[in-house]
Amino acid sequence: MITNVELTNFKCFEKESFDLYPLTLLTGINGMGKSSLIQSLLLLKQNYENGYLQNQDRLKLDNNSYIDLENCEELCYRKAAEQNVCVDFTNKKGVKYKWIIDASIPDEKDPLFKFEGNESYNEEPLFSGDFIYLNAERLGPRKSYSLFSQNRNYNTKLGIQGELTPAYIQQAATKNQEIYIEDYIHPTIKEKVSISDIEKKSFYLNMNAWLTDILGRRISADIDTIDKDNVKLSFTLRGSASGKFSAMQVGFGFSFSLPVIVAILGAKSGDLLIIENPEAHLHPSAQAKIGELLAIAANAGVQVIVETHSDHILNGIRLSVKKKLISSDAVKIFFWGDEENGSKKEPRIDINGRITEWPSKFFDTWENTLMDLL
Repeated sequence: MITNVELTNFKCFEKESFDLYPLTLLTGINGMGKSSLIQSLLLLKQNYENGYLQNQDRLKLDNNSYIDLENCEELCYRKAAEQNVCVDFTNKKGVKYKWIIDASIPDEKDPLFKFEGNESYNEEPLFSGDFIYLNAERLGPRKSYSLFSQNRNYNTKLGIQGELTPAYIQQAATKNQEIYIEDYIHPTIKEKVSISDIEKKSFYLNMNAWLTDILGRRISADIDTIDKDNVKLSFTLRGSASGKFSAMQVGFGFSFSLPVIVAILGAKSGDLLIIENPEAHLHPSAQAKIGELLAIAANAGVQVIVETHSDHILNGIRLSVKKKLISSDAVKIFFWGDEENGSKKEPRIDINGRITEWPSKFFDTWENTLMDLL
Protein backbone atom coordinates (compact mmCIF):
# COMPACT_ATOMS: atom_id res chain seq x y z
CA MET A 1 0.00 0.00 0.00
CA ILE A 2 1.18 3.51 -0.85
CA THR A 3 0.90 5.65 2.28
CA ASN A 4 2.36 8.89 0.93
CA VAL A 5 3.08 10.56 -2.39
CA GLU A 6 5.25 13.67 -2.55
CA LEU A 7 5.43 15.76 -5.71
CA THR A 8 7.90 18.55 -6.43
CA ASN A 9 7.52 20.76 -9.51
CA PHE A 10 5.08 18.23 -10.98
CA LYS A 11 2.63 20.05 -13.25
CA CYS A 12 0.54 22.39 -11.04
CA PHE A 13 2.29 21.40 -7.81
CA GLU A 14 5.35 23.29 -6.61
CA LYS A 15 5.67 20.99 -3.61
CA GLU A 16 2.83 18.90 -2.23
CA SER A 17 2.53 15.87 0.02
CA PHE A 18 -0.41 13.46 0.02
CA ASP A 19 -1.09 10.93 2.76
CA LEU A 20 -3.05 8.13 1.12
CA TYR A 21 -5.51 5.94 3.03
CA PRO A 22 -7.24 2.66 2.12
CA LEU A 23 -9.90 4.81 0.41
CA THR A 24 -8.74 8.16 -0.97
CA LEU A 25 -11.21 10.51 -2.64
CA LEU A 26 -9.94 13.26 -4.96
CA THR A 27 -12.43 16.00 -5.72
CA GLY A 28 -12.69 19.71 -6.42
CA ILE A 29 -13.13 22.21 -9.20
CA ASN A 30 -11.63 21.54 -12.61
CA GLY A 31 -7.97 22.10 -13.37
CA MET A 32 -6.68 22.27 -9.79
CA GLY A 33 -4.63 19.07 -9.55
CA LYS A 34 -6.87 16.04 -8.96
CA SER A 35 -5.69 14.28 -12.09
CA SER A 36 -2.07 15.29 -11.57
CA LEU A 37 -1.72 13.11 -8.48
CA ILE A 38 -2.97 10.09 -10.44
CA GLN A 39 -0.81 11.01 -13.43
CA SER A 40 2.34 10.98 -11.32
CA LEU A 41 1.71 7.31 -10.51
CA LEU A 42 0.74 6.47 -14.08
CA LEU A 43 3.96 8.06 -15.37
CA LEU A 44 5.95 5.62 -13.24
CA LYS A 45 3.71 2.72 -14.14
CA GLN A 46 3.94 3.10 -17.91
CA ASN A 47 7.71 3.64 -17.85
CA TYR A 48 8.11 0.52 -15.71
CA GLU A 49 6.04 -1.59 -18.10
CA ASN A 50 8.02 -0.33 -21.08
CA GLY A 51 11.33 -1.06 -19.36
CA TYR A 52 12.55 2.53 -19.04
CA LEU A 53 12.24 2.81 -15.28
CA GLN A 54 14.44 -0.18 -14.51
CA ASN A 55 16.70 -0.41 -17.57
CA GLN A 56 17.27 3.11 -18.85
CA ASP A 57 18.47 6.51 -17.69
CA ARG A 58 15.60 8.26 -19.44
CA LEU A 59 11.82 8.35 -19.11
CA LYS A 60 9.34 8.63 -21.96
CA LEU A 61 6.72 11.33 -21.42
CA ASP A 62 4.74 10.79 -24.62
CA ASN A 63 4.43 7.00 -24.60
CA ASN A 64 0.65 7.33 -24.29
CA SER A 65 -0.03 3.81 -23.01
CA TYR A 66 -1.52 5.23 -19.81
CA ILE A 67 -0.96 8.98 -20.20
CA ASP A 68 0.72 11.44 -22.54
CA LEU A 69 2.55 14.24 -20.73
CA GLU A 70 4.00 15.49 -24.04
CA ASN A 71 7.29 17.11 -22.96
CA CYS A 72 9.17 18.68 -20.06
CA GLU A 73 7.47 22.03 -20.51
CA GLU A 74 4.10 20.40 -19.79
CA LEU A 75 5.52 18.22 -17.02
CA CYS A 76 7.31 20.89 -14.99
CA TYR A 77 5.69 23.43 -12.68
CA ARG A 78 5.78 26.69 -14.64
CA LYS A 79 7.19 28.80 -11.78
CA ALA A 80 9.81 26.27 -10.71
CA ALA A 81 13.07 27.76 -9.43
CA GLU A 82 14.91 24.56 -10.38
CA GLN A 83 13.98 22.43 -13.38
CA ASN A 84 13.95 19.15 -11.49
CA VAL A 85 10.69 17.26 -11.14
CA CYS A 86 10.50 14.80 -8.24
CA VAL A 87 8.01 12.00 -7.72
CA ASP A 88 8.39 9.91 -4.61
CA PHE A 89 6.19 7.57 -2.66
CA THR A 90 6.37 5.68 0.61
CA ASN A 91 4.84 2.28 1.33
CA LYS A 92 3.24 1.01 4.52
CA LYS A 93 6.60 -0.35 5.73
CA GLY A 94 8.07 3.14 5.54
CA VAL A 95 10.22 2.35 2.49
CA LYS A 96 10.62 5.41 0.27
CA TYR A 97 11.27 5.53 -3.48
CA LYS A 98 12.21 8.71 -5.32
CA TRP A 99 12.58 9.59 -9.00
CA ILE A 100 14.25 12.89 -9.95
CA ILE A 101 13.58 14.01 -13.53
CA ASP A 102 15.71 16.58 -15.34
CA ALA A 103 13.15 18.91 -16.96
CA SER A 104 15.62 21.62 -17.99
CA ILE A 105 14.97 21.22 -21.74
CA PRO A 106 11.36 22.34 -22.39
CA ASP A 107 10.71 20.35 -25.57
CA GLU A 108 12.46 17.18 -24.34
CA LYS A 109 10.19 14.12 -24.52
CA ASP A 110 12.69 11.64 -23.07
CA PRO A 111 14.26 13.42 -20.08
CA LEU A 112 17.10 12.06 -18.00
CA PHE A 113 16.23 10.83 -14.53
CA LYS A 114 17.88 9.30 -11.49
CA PHE A 115 16.46 7.02 -8.84
CA GLU A 116 16.99 7.11 -5.09
CA GLY A 117 15.84 4.25 -2.90
CA ASN A 118 15.52 0.49 -2.69
CA GLU A 119 15.42 -1.35 -6.02
CA SER A 120 12.65 -3.60 -4.67
CA TYR A 121 10.04 -1.13 -5.89
CA ASN A 122 9.08 -3.69 -8.55
CA GLU A 123 7.31 -5.62 -5.79
CA GLU A 124 4.87 -2.74 -5.19
CA PRO A 125 1.28 -3.25 -6.48
CA LEU A 126 1.68 -0.22 -8.76
CA PHE A 127 4.28 -2.10 -10.80
CA SER A 128 2.72 -5.56 -10.76
CA GLY A 129 -0.42 -7.30 -11.94
CA ASP A 130 -2.03 -6.19 -8.68
CA PHE A 131 -2.92 -2.86 -10.29
CA ILE A 132 -6.22 -1.89 -11.91
CA TYR A 133 -6.84 1.48 -13.54
CA LEU A 134 -9.95 2.80 -15.29
CA ASN A 135 -9.71 6.23 -16.81
CA ALA A 136 -12.53 8.70 -17.32
CA GLU A 137 -12.72 8.03 -21.07
CA ARG A 138 -14.23 4.56 -20.82
CA LEU A 139 -15.53 2.60 -23.78
CA GLY A 140 -19.28 2.93 -24.28
CA PRO A 141 -21.68 0.42 -25.87
CA ARG A 142 -20.30 -1.45 -28.90
CA LYS A 143 -21.65 -4.09 -31.28
CA SER A 144 -18.68 -6.25 -30.40
CA TYR A 145 -15.72 -6.25 -28.04
CA SER A 146 -12.28 -7.66 -28.72
CA LEU A 147 -10.88 -10.44 -26.59
CA PHE A 148 -7.50 -8.73 -26.95
CA SER A 149 -6.69 -5.05 -27.00
CA GLN A 150 -5.16 -4.31 -30.40
CA ASN A 151 -2.64 -1.78 -29.07
CA ARG A 152 -2.24 -3.09 -25.57
CA ASN A 153 1.01 -1.64 -24.30
CA TYR A 154 -0.20 -1.75 -20.74
CA ASN A 155 -0.71 -4.46 -18.17
CA THR A 156 -4.10 -4.06 -16.56
CA LYS A 157 -6.66 -6.81 -16.89
CA LEU A 158 -9.69 -4.75 -17.93
CA GLY A 159 -7.92 -2.27 -20.20
CA ILE A 160 -7.68 1.36 -19.12
CA GLN A 161 -10.96 2.14 -20.90
CA GLY A 162 -12.65 -1.00 -19.63
CA GLU A 163 -12.50 -2.38 -23.18
CA LEU A 164 -11.51 -5.86 -22.00
CA THR A 165 -14.32 -6.14 -19.44
CA PRO A 166 -16.50 -8.47 -21.58
CA ALA A 167 -13.48 -10.72 -22.20
CA TYR A 168 -12.77 -10.82 -18.47
CA ILE A 169 -16.42 -11.67 -17.67
CA GLN A 170 -16.46 -14.48 -20.23
CA GLN A 171 -13.28 -15.98 -18.79
CA ALA A 172 -14.59 -15.65 -15.22
CA ALA A 173 -17.85 -17.39 -16.12
CA THR A 174 -16.10 -20.16 -18.09
CA LYS A 175 -13.64 -20.90 -15.30
CA ASN A 176 -16.21 -20.53 -12.50
CA GLN A 177 -14.02 -17.83 -10.98
CA GLU A 178 -14.67 -17.00 -7.36
CA ILE A 179 -14.47 -13.56 -5.80
CA TYR A 180 -11.32 -12.96 -3.79
CA ILE A 181 -13.00 -11.24 -0.87
CA GLU A 182 -16.00 -12.69 0.99
CA ASP A 183 -17.28 -9.21 1.83
CA TYR A 184 -18.09 -8.86 -1.89
CA ILE A 185 -20.82 -11.49 -1.56
CA HIS A 186 -24.03 -9.60 -2.20
CA PRO A 187 -26.59 -9.75 0.65
CA THR A 188 -29.23 -11.34 -1.62
CA ILE A 189 -26.84 -14.20 -2.42
CA LYS A 190 -25.64 -14.51 1.15
CA GLU A 191 -29.24 -15.09 2.28
CA LYS A 192 -29.99 -17.83 -0.25
CA VAL A 193 -30.22 -21.31 1.26
CA SER A 194 -30.71 -22.96 -2.14
CA ILE A 195 -27.07 -22.54 -3.21
CA SER A 196 -23.88 -23.85 -1.64
CA ASP A 197 -21.26 -21.77 0.13
CA ILE A 198 -18.94 -22.31 -2.84
CA GLU A 199 -21.57 -21.08 -5.30
CA LYS A 200 -22.11 -18.01 -3.16
CA LYS A 201 -18.54 -16.97 -4.00
CA SER A 202 -19.22 -17.07 -7.75
CA PHE A 203 -17.82 -13.97 -9.42
CA TYR A 204 -20.49 -14.06 -12.12
CA LEU A 205 -23.40 -14.43 -9.69
CA ASN A 206 -22.16 -11.61 -7.48
CA MET A 207 -21.39 -9.35 -10.43
CA ASN A 208 -24.98 -9.62 -11.62
CA ALA A 209 -26.35 -9.21 -8.10
CA TRP A 210 -24.41 -5.96 -7.66
CA LEU A 211 -25.38 -4.85 -11.16
CA THR A 212 -29.03 -5.39 -10.23
CA ASP A 213 -28.63 -3.56 -6.93
CA ILE A 214 -26.77 -0.61 -8.44
CA LEU A 215 -29.00 -0.12 -11.50
CA GLY A 216 -32.20 -0.72 -9.56
CA ARG A 217 -33.68 -3.43 -11.78
CA ARG A 218 -33.21 -7.17 -12.24
CA ILE A 219 -30.51 -7.55 -14.82
CA SER A 220 -27.65 -9.80 -15.88
CA ALA A 221 -24.74 -9.21 -18.24
CA ASP A 222 -24.29 -11.93 -20.85
CA ILE A 223 -21.32 -12.59 -23.10
CA ASP A 224 -21.69 -14.47 -26.41
CA THR A 225 -18.85 -15.52 -28.70
CA ILE A 226 -18.89 -13.96 -32.18
CA ASP A 227 -15.62 -15.43 -33.44
CA LYS A 228 -12.17 -16.31 -32.09
CA ASP A 229 -11.33 -12.64 -31.54
CA ASN A 230 -14.61 -10.98 -30.57
CA VAL A 231 -17.52 -11.28 -28.18
CA LYS A 232 -20.91 -9.60 -27.87
CA LEU A 233 -22.14 -7.98 -24.67
CA SER A 234 -25.86 -8.19 -23.95
CA PHE A 235 -28.06 -7.47 -20.96
CA THR A 236 -30.98 -9.64 -19.92
CA LEU A 237 -33.70 -7.61 -18.22
CA ARG A 238 -36.43 -9.11 -16.09
CA GLY A 239 -39.72 -7.50 -15.20
CA SER A 240 -42.23 -5.57 -17.29
CA ALA A 241 -39.74 -4.96 -20.13
CA SER A 242 -38.07 -8.36 -20.06
CA GLY A 243 -35.78 -9.78 -22.71
CA LYS A 244 -32.19 -9.93 -23.88
CA PHE A 245 -30.86 -6.74 -25.43
CA SER A 246 -27.61 -5.78 -27.11
CA ALA A 247 -25.43 -3.30 -25.22
CA MET A 248 -26.18 -0.90 -28.09
CA GLN A 249 -29.90 -0.93 -27.27
CA VAL A 250 -29.81 -0.07 -23.57
CA GLY A 251 -28.67 3.01 -21.67
CA PHE A 252 -25.04 4.08 -21.46
CA GLY A 253 -25.14 3.52 -17.70
CA PHE A 254 -25.23 -0.25 -18.23
CA SER A 255 -21.96 -0.36 -20.16
CA PHE A 256 -20.26 2.37 -18.12
CA SER A 257 -21.01 0.84 -14.72
CA LEU A 258 -19.99 -2.69 -15.67
CA PRO A 259 -16.19 -2.10 -15.80
CA VAL A 260 -16.36 -0.32 -12.44
CA ILE A 261 -18.23 -3.20 -10.80
CA VAL A 262 -15.95 -5.81 -12.39
CA ALA A 263 -12.81 -3.87 -11.39
CA ILE A 264 -13.91 -3.80 -7.76
CA LEU A 265 -15.07 -7.42 -7.58
CA GLY A 266 -11.93 -8.54 -9.42
CA ALA A 267 -9.64 -6.87 -6.88
CA LYS A 268 -8.08 -8.72 -3.98
CA SER A 269 -6.58 -7.56 -0.70
CA GLY A 270 -3.31 -5.74 -1.38
CA ASP A 271 -4.28 -4.59 -4.88
CA LEU A 272 -4.19 -0.95 -6.00
CA LEU A 273 -7.37 0.24 -7.72
CA ILE A 274 -7.58 3.68 -9.36
CA ILE A 275 -10.87 4.78 -10.93
CA GLU A 276 -11.68 8.12 -12.51
CA ASN A 277 -15.30 9.30 -12.47
CA PRO A 278 -17.04 6.04 -11.50
CA GLU A 279 -20.31 8.00 -11.51
CA ALA A 280 -20.42 8.54 -15.29
CA HIS A 281 -23.88 8.06 -16.85
CA LEU A 282 -25.39 6.73 -13.62
CA HIS A 283 -28.52 7.73 -11.71
CA PRO A 284 -27.77 9.31 -8.29
CA SER A 285 -28.95 6.21 -6.41
CA ALA A 286 -26.63 4.05 -8.52
CA GLN A 287 -23.74 6.40 -7.81
CA ALA A 288 -24.32 6.08 -4.07
CA LYS A 289 -24.29 2.28 -4.37
CA ILE A 290 -20.97 2.45 -6.23
CA GLY A 291 -19.63 4.51 -3.32
CA GLU A 292 -20.71 1.76 -0.93
CA LEU A 293 -19.03 -0.96 -2.99
CA LEU A 294 -15.80 1.07 -3.13
CA ALA A 295 -15.90 1.35 0.66
CA ILE A 296 -16.39 -2.41 1.06
CA ALA A 297 -13.35 -3.05 -1.15
CA ALA A 298 -11.16 -0.60 0.76
CA ASN A 299 -12.22 -2.06 4.09
CA ALA A 300 -11.20 -5.52 2.84
CA GLY A 301 -7.64 -4.45 2.01
CA VAL A 302 -7.82 -3.04 -1.52
CA GLN A 303 -6.21 0.39 -1.80
CA VAL A 304 -8.73 2.54 -3.66
CA ILE A 305 -8.04 5.96 -5.21
CA VAL A 306 -11.07 7.65 -6.77
CA GLU A 307 -11.37 10.90 -8.66
CA THR A 308 -14.95 12.13 -8.67
CA HIS A 309 -17.26 15.11 -9.02
CA SER A 310 -20.18 13.22 -7.48
CA ASP A 311 -21.67 14.11 -4.12
CA HIS A 312 -23.57 10.82 -4.40
CA ILE A 313 -20.33 8.81 -4.48
CA LEU A 314 -19.24 10.76 -1.41
CA ASN A 315 -22.57 10.16 0.32
CA GLY A 316 -22.41 6.44 -0.45
CA ILE A 317 -19.05 6.37 1.33
CA ARG A 318 -20.43 8.44 4.23
CA LEU A 319 -23.32 6.00 4.63
CA SER A 320 -20.84 3.13 4.57
CA VAL A 321 -18.98 4.74 7.46
CA LYS A 322 -22.22 5.15 9.41
CA LYS A 323 -23.17 1.51 8.71
CA LYS A 324 -19.66 0.48 9.83
CA LEU A 325 -18.80 -1.03 6.46
CA ILE A 326 -15.58 0.98 6.70
CA SER A 327 -13.89 2.98 9.47
CA SER A 328 -13.87 6.76 9.21
CA ASP A 329 -10.12 6.51 9.84
CA ALA A 330 -9.72 4.58 6.58
CA VAL A 331 -11.10 7.37 4.38
CA LYS A 332 -9.16 10.40 3.17
CA ILE A 333 -10.68 13.28 1.17
CA PHE A 334 -8.63 15.79 -0.79
CA PHE A 335 -10.57 18.80 -2.05
CA TRP A 336 -9.29 21.59 -4.26
CA GLY A 337 -11.28 24.82 -4.21
CA ASP A 338 -10.65 27.97 -6.20
CA GLU A 339 -7.85 29.43 -4.09
CA GLU A 340 -5.21 31.03 -6.29
CA ASN A 341 -2.42 28.91 -4.84
CA GLY A 342 -4.36 25.70 -5.45
CA SER A 343 -3.99 24.56 -1.85
CA LYS A 344 -5.98 21.49 -0.94
CA LYS A 345 -8.40 20.99 1.94
CA GLU A 346 -8.90 17.71 3.77
CA PRO A 347 -12.48 17.43 5.08
CA ARG A 348 -12.98 14.48 7.42
CA ILE A 349 -15.85 12.04 7.83
CA ASP A 350 -16.71 11.30 11.46
CA ILE A 351 -17.96 7.96 12.79
CA ASN A 352 -21.57 8.98 12.10
CA GLY A 353 -20.86 9.80 8.47
CA ARG A 354 -20.93 13.55 9.01
CA ILE A 355 -18.45 15.87 7.30
CA THR A 356 -16.36 17.79 9.82
CA GLU A 357 -15.96 20.89 7.64
CA TRP A 358 -17.50 22.16 4.43
CA PRO A 359 -15.07 24.36 2.48
CA SER A 360 -16.56 26.69 -0.10
CA LYS A 361 -17.55 24.80 -3.29
CA PHE A 362 -17.22 21.44 -1.57
CA PHE A 363 -20.41 19.78 -2.85
CA ASP A 364 -22.47 22.82 -1.83
CA THR A 365 -24.10 23.61 -5.19
CA TRP A 366 -27.40 21.87 -4.39
CA GLU A 367 -27.81 23.78 -1.13
CA ASN A 368 -26.76 27.10 -2.67
CA THR A 369 -29.12 26.63 -5.61
CA LEU A 370 -31.96 25.73 -3.27
CA MET A 371 -31.37 28.91 -1.28
CA ASP A 372 -31.48 30.95 -4.51
CA LEU A 373 -34.82 29.36 -5.38
CA LEU A 374 -36.42 30.25 -2.05
